Amino acid sequence: MSTLGRNLELHAPNARRDHIHLVAILYVGATFMLLLGAMSSQNNLLFATVGLALATVIVSGFLAGSSMMGLRFARQLPVRAEVGSQAKIVYHTHNKNKIISAFAVRIIDTAIGPADSKIPIHTGIGRIAAKDDSQATVQIEFPHRGRWVLGPGRLYTMFPFGISKKSVRFDGNDAIVVAPRSVELRRGVLGTFESAGDDGRADLRRKGGGAELYNLREYQRGDPVSSIAWHASARWGKLISREVAAPQTKRVWIVIEASQDDLQQRKPMAEASVRLALAVGRRLIESGVAAGLHVPSCGITIAPDRPDAAWPAWSVLLATLGDNTNAKAAPRTLGMSDGIIAIGSGATPTSSLVLDPGREESLTKPAKGAR
Repeated sequence: MSTLGRNLELHAPNARRDHIHLVAILYVGATFMLLLGAMSSQNNLLFATVGLALATVIVSGFLAGSSMMGLRFARQLPVRAEVGSQAKIVYHTHNKNKIISAFAVRIIDTAIGPADSKIPIHTGIGRIAAKDDSQATVQIEFPHRGRWVLGPGRLYTMFPFGISKKSVRFDGNDAIVVAPRSVELRRGVLGTFESAGDDGRADLRRKGGGAELYNLREYQRGDPVSSIAWHASARWGKLISREVAAPQTKRVWIVIEASQDDLQQRKPMAEASVRLALAVGRRLIESGVAAGLHVPSCGITIAPDRPDAAWPAWSVLLATLGDNTNAKAAPRTLGMSDGIIAIGSGATPTSSLVLDPGREESLTKPAKGAR
């Protein structure tokens, strides 16, 4: 094992293989016929031709095998991948041989993902010089969200004469979590939920920029004069400053009503529900509303939290939603909130708004570049 760059390990092959293919069979058959002709005719020219043919097989096998056994291999996956977008995968190779270079190397890899999905990956490198590095880049599009595993990887060559086919296998696997495709809601879809999240109430658990008193503390240099509590300062004989509580944000639950089986099998309606849930969460955060997530079929309940990021805190969880087969269903009762947005048929009790995943196109903006 060696390294190439930072945090990228190059692996030695786990196995090698000699392949029998049609070209080799035809070549050996033709050589055998030449040998029979040379033996029957005792023609020295035919004997020389047979010797040259056998030498070609030996040289081809030696060059192909020696060049492949010196190769080291690694994959470099993107930090983030999303359904419907091109993901760049870089295959790094290194040739440890001191003299023999590798030519016409083909790379075969496989990505296996949810719902029995499989993506074959093919690329190649023209030449990997001795004691040198080379790389090949592939752009692929993942059809489903979730965890994808790449491997094992295989490298093979038929250089120099196309007679001997040698390959090496690298058993090391790499994984990547693919996020659901991002969609953007049309303005007004959420109605009053798109209004400002600050409704005038105070969150007495946090200090911030509201109007209600949060705490009294000793005056510190830099505190504005307006924050000084003069009555408390007179009572304690020293300057005391007021801290105010943060404004209370609206708290809204997002409920995905799809079944666990539909989510696991990546059924179209279930996938539309996941995309809409992510879009609703982002729109609520843009409006200053705390968004929580509830998936009864998967036993998931994440309470609404402060909207202090561009993405909901539970957005990463949506990538693998439904893949945990041991999850137990959760009750549909939810904690106190300012509203419930159900995505599905509307089976959630007391839901304030129901979004039908079958109407995803009318609820979301067209993708960029789409007509």
